[in-house]
Amino acid sequence: MSIHVMVVADRFTGFVHSDEVRTISGLTAEINKGVFDDGDGEVLLHEGQGVGSFERTYVQQAIDRRKLTDRIRFTGPEVAPEGRDVVHKHSENNVLLADLRQLGEARYTADIRVHGDNELLLDHQTGEHVQGMVIVEAVRQLFLGVFERGYRNRWPLSDFYIVWNSVNLTFGNFLFPLPAEIRCTVRELSVDKPDRQLDFELDFELYQSGKLAASGQVGFSGFPRQKIAVLERRKAQKALKGLLETSA
Repeated sequence: MSIHVMVVADRFTGFVHSDEVRTISGLTAEINKGVFDDGDGEVLLHEGQGVGSFERTYVQQAIDRRKLTDRIRFTGPEVAPEGRDVVHKHSENNVLLADLRQLGEARYTADIRVHGDNELLLDHQTGEHVQGMVIVEAVRQLFLGVFERGYRNRWPLSDFYIVWNSVNLTFGNFLFPLPAEIRCTVRELSVDKPDRQLDFELDFELYQSGKLAASGQVGFSGFPRQKIAVLERRKAQKALKGLLETSA
């Protein structure tokens, strides 16, 4: 009979509450100690949050050293994060989406991928669940990705700056360091003046283990980069001037 083990990053040690869950370090230590040398059936490793190519290689090297490749293996392919051009993050550790794909004319879906050293976990990761700010950032990366994949190619010679106008988010359940999926439907509100401003709304739902973990709506716009730079500078100067005048 096969043994199923969910593997998560060391950051999620609070989620390790049974023999069915291991952290990367905990699993590797057990392999090195020979815990899995004897026994019947396969040990099937499932990739939870915080497990990527680097971590899988570390575990695989321990498996190879014990000559257990016929008994212990990861199920499924590696989950690679989306690129910098899609989610606008400079560090791979901070990318929260993988395998962003279009399901229909206005429907998209992506896997949630949380690195163990994501910026939002470094100063606030307690208990078993992943904090809600990770979901907020995943939604932000989602509408950026949707624009990059579904709309930017309509205006290949234009450079857009994407901002969000509104967010309405409802939490339906805790998000745990397990595989999860986010789905969305995007509506075009105004796309007839790309030289001035593009406006969209996006409805999203985040599912884990078949249950709705979060849902809501966001509004976002695309501005020609040269126009937003002028507007942003003008507003910054106005804000500074107003503050100095009221402080005088």
